Amino acid sequence: MEDKRKFPKRRKKYPTEEVEPENFYDNDEVKKLLETVDHYIFNQEDYLKLYNCVHCNECGTSAERVELNRKFLRDGNKVEGLDNMVENFKTYQTPYFTDKMRIKVPEGIPKESKRLFFMGCLSTIKIPRYTEHSLQYFLKSGLDFTIVDKEICCGYPLYVAGEVEVYEQIKQMNYEFFTKGGWEEVLCLCPACYFIFQNDYPNMNMKFAYISDYLKPSEEKKSGKVGFQHLCQLMNRGRPGVEDHVERVFRKSGYEIADIPHWCCGGGVGYMQRTDVIDKVATKRMEDFKKGDYATTYCPGCWFILSRFGKKCRIEPKIKDIFELLM
Repeated sequence: MEDKRKFPKRRKKYPTEEVEPENFYDNDEVKKLLETVDHYIFNQEDYLKLYNCVHCNECGTSAERVELNRKFLRDGNKVEGLDNMVENFKTYQTPYFTDKMRIKVPEGIPKESKRLFFMGCLSTIKIPRYTEHSLQYFLKSGLDFTIVDKEICCGYPLYVAGEVEVYEQIKQMNYEFFTKGGWEEVLCLCPACYFIFQNDYPNMNMKFAYISDYLKPSEEKKSGKVGFQHLCQLMNRGRPGVEDHVERVFRKSGYEIADIPHWCCGGGVGYMQRTDVIDKVATKRMEDFKKGDYATTYCPGCWFILSRFGKKCRIEPKIKDIFELLM
């Protein structure tokens, strides 16, 4: 499919190359490092370059960069905060110091369904109102689904960090959870979960869907101009064109679409690892949201960035999640 996206002028396509070019590995360097992986040993100073990545996969080498991160750890080096994250996974099966969902579950969700709505740890722990709105939206739309009282993180934060042992344990726990659950479909609220369940887990003989698949035009006529933070983790990982579908849903609802060039928000690894780089990318991205009445997104990681940095940078459009705008 032809890439028709517009990128910001006078800005590099790859966000971490834009904000920290002195620590950016280009694709040729990444491939060369992988080809010669047995001929060198990484040291701690390599951390700045190897982890100068938010895994938007705009470069197409996100998986290769994960392999280099794994070698970095095998060579005896440390990633800031990773030891604590590993302990959290061992204790809570999340990257956080808790596994307690903070969402208020709306009434009316069936106890049983062939479709499981998998919300994800960032969604239920860090941004509960976003997740509550998603549940309210799909209930209102008539979608048949159920949820569970406790989820296990998909393990994506461990995966991108390069930590293998605990990640494989989490994969096995989730594999057993899904295969014993009897669901025919798992609907993911988070694109990282959606990606990793399909691409790095064993075949579980069930369908995985993303929330954008079930978005519908609002029955109530809406108005206003909406600017989107579209999802790198879908568009650059096998779902090109999803942005067109989402914008069609909004146009049919009565909205106008603001002309916002595509660029990563910085939230591809959550707010973890090199948060200094994420801060730089997010701050620069907010410069693009100068038009329209609303700024929105349909990714928990993007929402975490947009809601926080949008306020910090005082962007003019009102920041509302996609479910608020369609309900």
